[in-house]
Amino acid sequence: MRFVRSLLSAFVLGIFAAPSLAAPSYTVTTLNTGQYDQWRLVDNAGTLYGSSNWRTAFHANGSTTVVHVSTSPFPTGAITAISNAGHMASYEYWTTIGDDVYAHGYLTVNGATTLLPAFGHGGVGVDTFTHGVNNAGTVVGSSRTNLRLPGGDPHYPRFASHAYAYSDNNMKDLGTLGGIHSSAFGINAAGTIVGGADNAASAKRAFIYENGRMTDLGAFAGGTSLATGINDAGLIIGQSAHRAGSDVQSAFLYANGVMSDLGWSPQRASSAVDINEAGQIIGYGTDANGLERGFIYQNGQLLQLDTAVDPLDNWIIKTTYSINDNGLILADACKLDVCGTVLLSPVPEPETYAMMLAGLGLLGFCARRRASAARAA
Repeated sequence: MRFVRSLLSAFVLGIFAAPSLAAPSYTVTTLNTGQYDQWRLVDNAGTLYGSSNWRTAFHANGSTTVVHVSTSPFPTGAITAISNAGHMASYEYWTTIGDDVYAHGYLTVNGATTLLPAFGHGGVGVDTFTHGVNNAGTVVGSSRTNLRLPGGDPHYPRFASHAYAYSDNNMKDLGTLGGIHSSAFGINAAGTIVGGADNAASAKRAFIYENGRMTDLGAFAGGTSLATGINDAGLIIGQSAHRAGSDVQSAFLYANGVMSDLGWSPQRASSAVDINEAGQIIGYGTDANGLERGFIYQNGQLLQLDTAVDPLDNWIIKTTYSINDNGLILADACKLDVCGTVLLSPVPEPETYAMMLAGLGLLGFCARRRASAARAA
């Protein structure tokens, strides 16, 4: 009897150990919500956010809701950032009779929408874009300033854009690393902000902004870099070039002061686009033929998502967009030359099911043995 108990314990331990040791696998669900829908975010409830027919929108429970946040009758826009507390950051833009293009940023929560301020003003278009929002409702992004740049068409002047943090009707200019432009792309619960900014040498570098100070995160071998996201544990993702002057950037994870390559080929471009609270990172890179392939990075390992779906289904997973805290991934994919947006849902490995069945069989055997011993007594 002691042997049976030990064997049962081994099976039980195996059942629970298997998921952490096995590579992830996914089922693929095609999103047929509309021909002109572009979903770019998925929250923990599975709600999709982005645009429908080029209008700001979200999709939940089989229904699409258009969120008309501006006063323009014909805007183009999208929801670009969400928080776990229900905040939606978006932008909408339109062209005036005078051919000025206006892009405004908005924050929507509990059905109420706030127009974000802008740094620039005057007789030209005002551009404010949203890229991130945290649970406190602080929005980050970029906004055009009144700093006019030299050159260009005198009828369509160019202006510098700066990263901002918006909270409680206050628009804070985060500045740059000594150059002209900057943009913020992510913010976590602690209010730590990441993005990209020009330095004094006009090189684009990833930055972290905390305690009122913007700091250069560095780059691989002195190249360019960009930070695209940060989770509440302070893990930062982005991409950086391995050589100065190179346009080929590699996806990275920045943790404990160290920037680490995620492992896609350094000769081919890759980008890290999203990170969840479990530390799972998704991105995409180009293959030897220059075609995009989506990947997931977790537990120190990078996995091309094509290899994690049923090969008989012939899916090619391309650009990835968003991963929620349950591991659900929003991506573009193609099957037999038909392409569209899909959801990748993580599933237990077949080995896990086999071990679970074996464990259940052993439990049944033990129960029958105990029943026989009771009848014999």
